[in-house]
Amino acid sequence: MVVSNKNRVLYLAAGILLFIATAFTFKNNKTATMSDAITEVKQALDGQVAAWNKGELEKAMDFYWESPDMLWISRNGTEQGWQQVLDMFKTDFTDRSKMGAYSYEPLHIEQVGPEAVYYVYRWKIDLQGKKLMGGVSSQLWRKVNGRWVITAEHAS
Repeated sequence: MVVSNKNRVLYLAAGILLFIATAFTFKNNKTATMSDAITEVKQALDGQVAAWNKGELEKAMDFYWESPDMLWISRNGTEQGWQQVLDMFKTDFTDRSKMGAYSYEPLHIEQVGPEAVYYVYRWKIDLQGKKLMGGVSSQLWRKVNGRWVITAEHAS
């Protein structure tokens, strides 16, 4: 089959348009996916805070990766492992009356991978109207087995 110069130009133009349309579609799908991940992580953190404020410590821990590789970093050092972090929380917050009311203000959130979100926020826990503790937290959220969970947190 002989292709004329006019047809070559048409094929080239069609190819360029197809490439642009594909790239635009990929970019929009990627943006939607990123937006969905960020929205889902924000909702998950809201769920964790709600559980905390109801005094449901174990339910709040459900938002952490239940793994010996989960990492918690604070001014006191590091804890590695979901169970160790739960035990630390149970020691610090022996009952609902010591948990206070948790609130936070988002400072930065970004998707750093297909199934990873980095979230930074200012937090505080008020107890009977007085600030018990607070600071800034950075969390690495990952999608594990279809759920967004915190795999590492630095709270200071």
